[in-house]
Amino acid sequence: MPTKRSDEKYETDPIDGFRREIVGSWAQDKHKRLRHYIDISSAARRKFEGNSSYIELYCGPGRSRIKDQPTLIEGSAVAAGLEGLRRAPFGHLHIGDLDSINTDACRARLAQQQITNVSTYAGRAEETVATIVRGLSKSALHLAFLDPYSIEALPFTVIRRLATVPRMDVLIHVSLMDLQRNVKQLMRSGALSHFAPGWEAHIDTRLRNDQLVLAVFSHWRMLLRELGLKVSDNVERVTGRKNQPLYWLVLAGFHPLANQFWDEVSNTEPQARLPLG
Repeated sequence: MPTKRSDEKYETDPIDGFRREIVGSWAQDKHKRLRHYIDISSAARRKFEGNSSYIELYCGPGRSRIKDQPTLIEGSAVAAGLEGLRRAPFGHLHIGDLDSINTDACRARLAQQQITNVSTYAGRAEETVATIVRGLSKSALHLAFLDPYSIEALPFTVIRRLATVPRMDVLIHVSLMDLQRNVKQLMRSGALSHFAPGWEAHIDTRLRNDQLVLAVFSHWRMLLRELGLKVSDNVERVTGRKNQPLYWLVLAGFHPLANQFWDEVSNTEPQARLPLG
């Protein structure tokens, strides 16, 4: 199962010689929400006195350049680590990626920021998550950020495994663009069953494409709830420069405070909301 975009592009960063990724400008919006969530949940982390972790399974190289611009931004794992340092550092960071070149670069860039409480994992997300979960403290507070490049890169087994850990919050990037373009192909190939198991029993394949997309997403959210996760109704729909829909950001967690925090994050900018009713 693919775990990264086929058209993903990298270049060498002349600053430190490591790889950096070329990304769309919308990555800044995504990171803004991630940082804000980490900021407003800092008081909760302080109560655990360092017994907390940040988990990212698709970390990339830790630094990016905005496409067609000279603007550099930190990767999400580095941004998360730095935001944690401001008020309540994570006790440990677990970062993974299919490509070990990315995990090595990301770890080095975290070390440049004096963040060294880091473990790295190279491999497919469904494999690395199993290793990470086995080593997590059951009494700690955890935040996982799942930022895959496609629907196929996010098998539901990844979320199911994370949900076996108490006090786990999960912020998930769901590729709306991928679903809109490929939902019928994903159904025909069987790949959709990895993302949203059991969809066949709940979704009428004769629906229009836009209805299929919403039906798949609603079924997927139901699967999250069946794991015992509280799934926020505030689903952020992030768009590109031409107002094209790109992805949804979904927050799920075991504690009601997670959704309360996400409600605050969701109100930072007037993004269009998904009609869930």
